[in-house]
Amino acid sequence: MRHLLTAIFILISSTALASNLTQAADSLLGVLKNTQSPELRIQIYRNLADIYTESNEARTYLLKMYQEASTIDDRKSMLNALDDILIAGINDYNKDTVAKYTELFEKIATKEELKCLLPFYRMRTFDSRCYSGERDEAVKEEISSQNSKIKAKEDIYNQVASAYNMGTSFYMSDQFTKAIPYLDKAMQLAESLPEKDKYIYKKFITWRVCFTYAQAGKSKEAVKIMEQLINMVEYKYKTDYQKQRPFYNIDLYLLQYYSFMISSLPVLTLEQEKSYWRRIQEIGKSLTNDLDKYNYYLCANNYYSNNRTERDFLKAIAANDSLIKFATILAPQNLPGLYNINSMTYEAIKDYQNALKYLKISHQIQDSLNTEATHKQLNELQVKYDMNALNNEKTMLEIKNKKTMLISLSILLIIVVAICTYLYFSWKKEKRMKMELKALHLKAQESEKMKQSFINSICHEIRTPLNAIVGFSDLIMNEEIDAEMRKEFPPEIQKNTVLLTSLINSMLEVANLDVSEEKLPCKPIDIKNICVHEMKQLKKKEGIEYKLEITEESMIIPSNAQYLTQVIEHLLSNANKFTGKGQITLGYRVNQSKEEISIYVSDTGCGIPQEKHEEVFNRFSKLDTFMPGNGLGLYLCRLITKRLAGEIKIDPAYKEGTRMVVTLPIK
Repeated sequence: MRHLLTAIFILISSTALASNLTQAADSLLGVLKNTQSPELRIQIYRNLADIYTESNEARTYLLKMYQEASTIDDRKSMLNALDDILIAGINDYNKDTVAKYTELFEKIATKEELKCLLPFYRMRTFDSRCYSGERDEAVKEEISSQNSKIKAKEDIYNQVASAYNMGTSFYMSDQFTKAIPYLDKAMQLAESLPEKDKYIYKKFITWRVCFTYAQAGKSKEAVKIMEQLINMVEYKYKTDYQKQRPFYNIDLYLLQYYSFMISSLPVLTLEQEKSYWRRIQEIGKSLTNDLDKYNYYLCANNYYSNNRTERDFLKAIAANDSLIKFATILAPQNLPGLYNINSMTYEAIKDYQNALKYLKISHQIQDSLNTEATHKQLNELQVKYDMNALNNEKTMLEIKNKKTMLISLSILLIIVVAICTYLYFSWKKEKRMKMELKALHLKAQESEKMKQSFINSICHEIRTPLNAIVGFSDLIMNEEIDAEMRKEFPPEIQKNTVLLTSLINSMLEVANLDVSEEKLPCKPIDIKNICVHEMKQLKKKEGIEYKLEITEESMIIPSNAQYLTQVIEHLLSNANKFTGKGQITLGYRVNQSKEEISIYVSDTGCGIPQEKHEEVFNRFSKLDTFMPGNGLGLYLCRLITKRLAGEIKIDPAYKEGTRMVVTLPIK
């Protein structure tokens, strides 16, 4: 009997609505009509929502509170209203409501507020899913989430939610002993939360912990935990809610908690029994709401039926009669169970005549409810059938009257659609062809410009050494020039011949590398040996220190020795050319985490302005036109590096001259 009463209590607490408006609500509505102050209107809406706790009216006032607060950008009140709306939506497991107001909540809440409250909503949503027919899916998702590696990075709030949900998963599967360690962990973690967040978590978790301990046969522990919850809620109400929210319905929650204690009478002391019953009686004196009265009489029935010293079955029956009166209005579906309780109570005092009487009434009401539900369903089906029949008749008449017209319109529509389709595709085809022609034309123009630019650059670069060769060759044959002077011409001819040959070789290399983007063939090579060899081959200049920063052991990477050697040779040659004194360094560094090697050539020369760092890699680019060179070296280096799956750039952080860095993969 005790368990049946508790089940009815939980059902009516979650589904029934209060039926009477209080005088306070009428007074508040009167004040609301006569005030334009947003702050006062916000407070009135908050009070009205508290009066109509957990009803549709409460949600309406909460929404008005949010809208009023948004007009003055009162973020605290906006969040307060949204929090209650969200919790109500989660309790009903209304996915659309939850999604809509969660989005609003996330827009105005701070990161810290989201960090605290989103895990709390996750806990409540898990409970609602379990009670809304999605228990198996919710439990499966939670277990899968627990097994993932992501949980290792959770903050304290999500750790609390994970522990609670895991414990609740076992609770919902009737594995109460397995649930206890997880719920205890959730309680311990909640204790370490900041004071401003601890209350909402502990209040919610403790309720589940109490029922879990009770179901696991640990009634004494459950009672102790419930006492802590009662003390915590009463303290919070006295220090906070009682001042700020005078209409906050604390009695609704206390009745639930006290009812739990009354349902655990066997493990309570006599003093505790009387204490909690006195508290329930004190609450009962000031109750005006039918729902609260219903809960009060439910506690009374439980107390008089099960306590050890004041068991009074007649008072229990009287309390149950009051329950029947309120249930007739609030929850007619509970009437069969309540009459059945009366029957069992009469049976306990051996009044078998009344026991049989109430049992018959219970069955009659249950049959009546079933019959009423059946008739209601049949009536609804009959109405739907009649409506469908009328709609069908109307539709048939309309079809008959408009059949000819529809056929004609259909034929006309088909013709129009066919013509429009033909015209559309013709237009699309013409447009596509025009775009393709335009793109080809632009590409041809760009190609012509590039070709002309390349030819002009080549002609200009070739003409300089070629003119020198031809000029000095003519002068050698001129006998009017002093023989001693003519001895200086062959070295100049040779120098320009080398320059011309180098230019042509570079252009051939560029042409060869520029036609494809495929990676060059690679095989294992020793970077150390290449660096040592190239440094030895470099023509040294006085006043410059040449350094190698390489490892003692060999450094093997997959690359193309020929082309990589060419890149290092170009970089060393450039550094040597533009450095008058100081130091030139060739070295490399390996980054194992990124699996790459950086080969660098640094000098203390004139340097390159930062805005010119990209320009120097263009074809025939020369910052100093008076210095020898064809302007293809760095362009060629970039082509080779790109074909080796790497990159080349100038280090902007190096300020003593220039540092060229080539980065290549080592695997």
